[in-house]
Amino acid sequence: MSSKIGRNDPCPCGSGKKFKQCCEAAGAAPIQSPTNNFSPQQALQIAMSQHQSGNLAQAEILYRQVLQSNANQPDALHLLGLIAKQKGDLKTAAHLMRKALNFNPNYVEAFVNLGATLQEQAQFDDAADCYRKALALRPNFAEVHSNLGVVLKAQDNLCEAANSFVNALAIRPDFSEAFANLDALLKEMATPDEALIYYRKVLVISPENIAAQQGAYLALSRTVPEWHVPMMNEQTRNQAYYDGLKAVVTPNDSVFEIGTGSGLLAMMAAKLGAEKVITCETVPLIAETAKQIIKDNKLEARIQVLAKKSTEIEIGDDINKQADILVSEIFSSELLGEHVLPSLEDAKRRLLKPHGKVIPAVGSIMIGLFTGDDIRRNLIVEDSFGFNLQGFNSVVSKKRMIARNDLNIELLSDGVEAFGFDFEGDDYFPAQSKSIQITIKTSGLCYGIVQWMRLDMSGNKNVMFENHPSQTSKVSNWQQCAYLFDAPITVKAGQKVIINAAHNRAVPWFWLDRVLA
Repeated sequence: MSSKIGRNDPCPCGSGKKFKQCCEAAGAAPIQSPTNNFSPQQALQIAMSQHQSGNLAQAEILYRQVLQSNANQPDALHLLGLIAKQKGDLKTAAHLMRKALNFNPNYVEAFVNLGATLQEQAQFDDAADCYRKALALRPNFAEVHSNLGVVLKAQDNLCEAANSFVNALAIRPDFSEAFANLDALLKEMATPDEALIYYRKVLVISPENIAAQQGAYLALSRTVPEWHVPMMNEQTRNQAYYDGLKAVVTPNDSVFEIGTGSGLLAMMAAKLGAEKVITCETVPLIAETAKQIIKDNKLEARIQVLAKKSTEIEIGDDINKQADILVSEIFSSELLGEHVLPSLEDAKRRLLKPHGKVIPAVGSIMIGLFTGDDIRRNLIVEDSFGFNLQGFNSVVSKKRMIARNDLNIELLSDGVEAFGFDFEGDDYFPAQSKSIQITIKTSGLCYGIVQWMRLDMSGNKNVMFENHPSQTSKVSNWQQCAYLFDAPITVKAGQKVIINAAHNRAVPWFWLDRVLA
């Protein structure tokens, strides 16, 4: 114990004031002999009781009584610092808490409260250091894991922050604040596949967490869009790719594929005798899943999966040599989405041997004019229960993906190639715009333009795929797209309709120009 402190001596709290002044500032008359009424331990216990009851002024007086007897008493220093924090004096609070830790380096609560004090002052590095020291002493302190997560998020250390929140939930599965912080963080993360990892960790801890189930669902839907399933099950498409590969693959060939997906096309190429197949996939989760599928099919020795964009793959670093055959299945329903043209241009220039084969060799964007009750009811709002609801059409996009492939779409014209792309023969595909004249074959009420795709796998029209609107299917990935007119038009057989068409290398667009008499 240190000697007693007089009224005019410096207060041991470190404020720089005399002991008398500190007591007066606390709202009490100066104490003549601070330890006369209570022993230091009694004073500390009473002070803590007063503190918990919200009587900060009385608690402060008693903490100072303790410090008069022992200026190095860590509990009194720490709790006096906590009062300073509660009063908003963060500088004094931090000073007192640090002083307490000087005399008790294993004082968990002091580390926690000092961390919180520094966090309020945006001193995130020091705050994180305090929380980590507290966790080193008490690893199962859920609240501190959560606090550390908040600080790490403020430092933009998002993955570390997410792990801290998960650690908090592992200790306390019902810790709603920690989950709320994690959920908010995961919604800010750049990639949904990262978010999915942490939602799944939470679900291991707490399978009944509905919010985590929903978060995982949304993240997984963004990481692995649902169109992957019908795409893999679409027999007509798969057969066209298989036949296209069969026509060109020989035992000495190397194949490079853009867009691994499930690994289906890569395994087709290997099954058909390709010596080596390199396939790339930008989504890590899909890439890892494809690796496992390929291993399950005992083809891992001949197929290599690269979890990166094709434009980032380098000869000499990622692959040994240019491929003999380039195959891709990265086409959107409009053909040009998913960076098709830039990816193919780059792959042909760097990753494919001169005069190498490309599958598909040719792609076409096809259009026609359409009508039909089935398609009308799915695209245009009409009357219902005697009410005119047609005004709602003004707020619905004129460009609409036709989600169902079992609808009866009636063509009023033949299909016309709006844009063609010689993937194998050309090295660059510029943006285009043109006017297209379409001849009406069947009179009727025309609702707009329907667009679909046609792929020539070999370039000689021996192996074709086309999702023509007349071919309904229960399972289909690629959809037709409708470009509705502002209002339906009545057309007669033999009339000419002028359609304006354009694409910017990423998106095609079509609109009505005029109808010729």
